[in-house]
Amino acid sequence: MKLLALAGVMIVAGNVNAQVFIVQPSIHSRLTYSDNSRATENGGGDWIAEVTPAIAIARDQGRITGNLDARLRSVMYANDSDRNTSFVAMQGRGQVEAVEDVLFVDMSALVSRNNRSDLRGRSSQDFLSTDSGNETRIFSLGPRLHFRLGAGPEGVASYRMNWLDSGSGILSRTVENTRGQLSDPHAFGRVGWSLDYSRADTRYDDATDSEVSEEIARATIFLYVSPQLRLRAIAGHESNEYSVLSGESSSITGAGFDWNPTPRTTLSATAEDRIFGRSYYLDFNHRRPLSWWNVSYSRDITSSLETNGSVFDDPAFRSLFDALATEVPDPFEREALVRQQLGYPGIGLRDTFVTNNYFLARTLRGSVSLVGARNVLTLSLQRRERSRLGEPLVSDPRDDLSLFNDVETRSGTVSLSHSLSPAATLNTSVVRSYSEGSGTSDAETRRTTFSLGVSSRFGRRTAGSLIYRHQRASGTSDFTENILTASVGMQF
Repeated sequence: MKLLALAGVMIVAGNVNAQVFIVQPSIHSRLTYSDNSRATENGGGDWIAEVTPAIAIARDQGRITGNLDARLRSVMYANDSDRNTSFVAMQGRGQVEAVEDVLFVDMSALVSRNNRSDLRGRSSQDFLSTDSGNETRIFSLGPRLHFRLGAGPEGVASYRMNWLDSGSGILSRTVENTRGQLSDPHAFGRVGWSLDYSRADTRYDDATDSEVSEEIARATIFLYVSPQLRLRAIAGHESNEYSVLSGESSSITGAGFDWNPTPRTTLSATAEDRIFGRSYYLDFNHRRPLSWWNVSYSRDITSSLETNGSVFDDPAFRSLFDALATEVPDPFEREALVRQQLGYPGIGLRDTFVTNNYFLARTLRGSVSLVGARNVLTLSLQRRERSRLGEPLVSDPRDDLSLFNDVETRSGTVSLSHSLSPAATLNTSVVRSYSEGSGTSDAETRRTTFSLGVSSRFGRRTAGSLIYRHQRASGTSDFTENILTASVGMQF
């Protein structure tokens, strides 16, 4: 584990339009006053100071490519010193091209502290969620082989080891992913084919049923109706031990299409009959010079290890990130802006919901961003339902799917970034969410968060901000909080 963490620190990558090589060491300081620092019904006020040295690295050419954002956060409370803490927060992805165009080594690392529950405590995006019990660590490493059979089919074979370790109540686990694909999309002119195989073996530490596996094989026939439209017919077989049908297996049948009517518009959809019922995948993206639109829906079996990846794995995030390349050329500043616009944490997991159990996830999301000469306005709506498969592995109050059979969260975000001057920006956002847990017991939480702030550059390497935030929660979590934060950061 330590060796993998070191590899993740040394070389990690993402899809950023960076220069050949960028290294940005920096230090950030933040002073916050909260009138309810514990986020409880009758909590008291406190001053919180934070000092964070950081390093950001990006490289997008050569045999080694990737990006890394690593920070050492030191948080100190004036009236509650027992809560003082220091920890590393980091994220990165990368690859090493061991043999040109043939053999690659992929790696990633992610460490963060975010509230893991949709129903209790602060919102998952809150930077004051620094409890060590919420720390989540994800590392992965593995080879990827690309090959061609003569002048015909192309193939990819990969093996990846994944490690997930988290705080209180979450079982450490290792997942071995074996994948293979062989395809010839134009084998018979307008007709092509693809064979796909994947196997995931999950081993839990200190669990009664310590090992579960999933195996899926698919064959796909492609039909190119036109250069813009491709139809797909799917047949296959799958088995798993996630208590869907308790170790049983089932055939897969389905169909889908990929439509690219213009270079700026894409629509992809798939529906399949699976072991758990019907699965769906839909993703629509449309980009115009001054706007970007995305709608996506999915229904499939998944786990925290699969959903808690990089924000760049999210098509909505990637599309807006690419759309703002001209307005915000610096990749690190652009990532921070897109995180703020879509309501992601400043650094950390794409999905902060962490559970021990595999679950059936249904996710509907829509986003639109309007880009003007001085404004970026984003509206994002999301509905996510998670249904636990089987019985809880352990009982943990931080694990919503150990307490409830189903957890549903609906949320909406409106955010505006307005350029006051070449050096100053006004940022404001409103987030509303409703979360409900159901099963042997029921619970619900409503949250509203409003923030207003100004950020400014004081020089070529120094920037600062002043932000006011109001947060209100009712239901299982019941508290109101007002905070004021002043921060200064310097690059070296």
